Amino acid sequence: MRRSGLVLVFTGVICLGLAGCGGGSSAMPGPTPTPITFFSGLYEINEASAVNPGTNFTLQGSLLQSGNNLSGVMHASGLSCFSFNTDIPVSGKLGIDNTGNFSVDLLLSLPGGQTLSLNTIHPFGHLGFISGTYSLAGAGCSAPDQGNVVGESVSIGGSWMGHFNSSGGVVSQVTNMTLTETGPDAHGFFSATGTATITGGTCFSSAIVDPASVIIGTGSTLVFDNAQPGTTGKTVVHGDLQCGLFGCNFNGTYISTQGTCSETGTVTLFIG
Repeated sequence: MRRSGLVLVFTGVICLGLAGCGGGSSAMPGPTPTPITFFSGLYEINEASAVNPGTNFTLQGSLLQSGNNLSGVMHASGLSCFSFNTDIPVSGKLGIDNTGNFSVDLLLSLPGGQTLSLNTIHPFGHLGFISGTYSLAGAGCSAPDQGNVVGESVSIGGSWMGHFNSSGGVVSQVTNMTLTETGPDAHGFFSATGTATITGGTCFSSAIVDPASVIIGTGSTLVFDNAQPGTTGKTVVHGDLQCGLFGCNFNGTYISTQGTCSETGTVTLFIG
């Protein structure tokens, strides 16, 4: 009897450890999937139609990672149905396709109820780039379409150098320019903070980056304020921020003002 009692007690302990015997069981939760590496931040994605050759449009905005999910807000240029300032919500998934490539699948909910689906991978394992195909579906302003996609992660953070070329022929050197990317805001736009030294021209030489700067890739605006106390000078740069395998560059035009000083010209900046 004593031995039988011990067996019953031991059996009961096992049953409790296995969440019950004979009365149904609950599955043990599986391990949390390991997040796939992804560069959260600003993206610029170019689409080229395979249905209507020569028809292209561009998406610019934020893609942010949470686990293996993506979310963000993007803006479209090249689509006539709505303006660039229209917020387009984005959702997405990270995964691994049947050939072992990291996949990035995005779904954009366009105004009017249409959807834009992007199925991409990181080509050759380059995490800062995506390429693949897109499909525009549903009834709405834009005609259904499909085509090819190439995109890149764009970041302004880092140490920069370059030069301003004034319309009067003066060349100003840009040194000690350190930028930190901030954002995104609720519309998927980014900004920056930082400082720079500009010697040889422009209306002031010591600059801080104004939070009013809008960093969106192509069509960005970088604003420098005169760093001297009590001054109101500004140098406003409009241009295109582009990144590749070997770094980033910013090319555009500028207007510099301080008091009676006014100067215009072109600018070239690059990560040094």
